[in-house]
Amino acid sequence: MSSIQGQVQVLDPIGLHARPASQIVKLVKESGLEITIGRPGQEFAKANSALRLMALKISSGEALTVEVETDDQALAEGIIAQIQEFLKAD
Repeated sequence: MSSIQGQVQVLDPIGLHARPASQIVKLVKESGLEITIGRPGQEFAKANSALRLMALKISSGEALTVEVETDDQALAEGIIAQIQEFLKAD
């Protein structure tokens, strides 16, 4: 199985905090796919744990890479789009 990558930007002024982290974890668990998130060029975290995501200490304005382990381009793009929605300001 291959992986599909996409970019998202953290637009919430608080950064990646508990609520969006838990929304991402719920999405990952529902998808049944392995999804990782991280800063480009740095270590990525598995997105199945809110604590792992929050440990990245992602600030507002940062660009992140989302990697979805699937061959289904449309599915991966949908997941990445949902993650972007979770990272918008409330």
